[in-house]
Amino acid sequence: MTAEVSGSGADGHRGAVDVAGSGADGRRGAAGNDRIRLVLLVGAVVSFGLIGGLSGLVVVSSFVVMLVIHELGHFVVARLSGMQVTEFFIGFGPRLWSVRRGETTYGVKAIPAGAYVRITGMSSLDVVDPAVEHRTYRQQSYPKRMAVALAGSATHFAVALALLFFVYMAVGRPDPSRWVVGEVVSGSAAASIDVRVGDRIVSVAGVETPGFEEFGVVVRGLPGREVVVVLERDGDTSKRTMTVGERLRVDGTVAGFFGVGSDRPMETLGPVGAGVEASARFVDLVEMSVDGLVGFFTPDGLASFFTGGDEPSVRPEPALSVGAGGSSGQVADPGVDPADEDRLLSIYGAGRLGSAMLDDGWSTYLWFLILVNVFIGVFNLVPLLPLDGGHVAIATYERIRSVGGRRHMADAAKLIPLTWAVVTLLVAVAGVALYRDIVDLPDFG
Repeated sequence: MTAEVSGSGADGHRGAVDVAGSGADGRRGAAGNDRIRLVLLVGAVVSFGLIGGLSGLVVVSSFVVMLVIHELGHFVVARLSGMQVTEFFIGFGPRLWSVRRGETTYGVKAIPAGAYVRITGMSSLDVVDPAVEHRTYRQQSYPKRMAVALAGSATHFAVALALLFFVYMAVGRPDPSRWVVGEVVSGSAAASIDVRVGDRIVSVAGVETPGFEEFGVVVRGLPGREVVVVLERDGDTSKRTMTVGERLRVDGTVAGFFGVGSDRPMETLGPVGAGVEASARFVDLVEMSVDGLVGFFTPDGLASFFTGGDEPSVRPEPALSVGAGGSSGQVADPGVDPADEDRLLSIYGAGRLGSAMLDDGWSTYLWFLILVNVFIGVFNLVPLLPLDGGHVAIATYERIRSVGGRRHMADAAKLIPLTWAVVTLLVAVAGVALYRDIVDLPDFG
């Protein structure tokens, strides 16, 4: 959502449309240029697909669609509220194609890096034709302005909730009542009796192991002992005799070591269960995003980011194996980078991460989209211009100051220095994140 105005009155609307000449020749020239630009754009997209692969093209397209839906939220709510919307464009830069419908120009621009919508009179600085002043954003009631400002983040939250609901119904969640082998450590006791991923360990030494923690307790108490293990594979049960491995604890004692990581089979949920689970998980993700942003945008967080004091990385959660550690075992892969997982990724890094997630499977990629939508929705509500949260803060401030029937309107000129400071900070953060991702992209597994 942008506060710029493309013009005022009929002349202003006409001025917002590209003109490559005058009369029929001008229109033909403009149409020809648009076709050339469109062909170049299609060629660039095809080239990107060939270079970055199908997964890269899907990820970039997903980002563009997300941003288009964001702006579509502002557009729809503004139109329903009776505000004047002069432009709705996909992309930025030179105009490739546009069409006028009523008072709004719709079109596509050359750089597919998102979308934007222009609503007349977003601040007190905008010069507007008095004839349409009553339809400006700034003249609307507080509820209408809040609805428009919140519409962008609301679309991200709606998409995230819809995807969560779909995932829990189509893919499911880990079954809390069962566990299976998710990883087998090479050369371990488990490998010696041909334990495979997907097997269920029913019992060890005659003791049933319904949970992974119970399994760990049993195994750690049997170092070097020969035991009978009951396995279930594809519905068939078999018994295997093995000698439990040994591992030295930190305190110097010896514990049994089996050498498997755990996984839980997925169980799909019905509509009601999926709705409840999706809502609960959504709240968790919002809280995580808020905590992450608050932690990052503190003096210590920003200082650490810009000075490179910490080198956090994004890595997959390690598998666990039963060994000499705590109740849930130890990390099976000691070579996993132990650095912090909260590294801020640039759009390039996020794109690479999305490609890796898509290569891992469509369900994994859906979780990636869920996380991105929640984060963008929360980030846009930060109460500073030019973010949507800045418009929310201004509308709320004006509502509080409007007493006794007098409408108070904030002086947008006083906010320009702060807005530029925020923009400068965001650009700097994006630049540093991009540099780090180019020279030292995290290993996404």
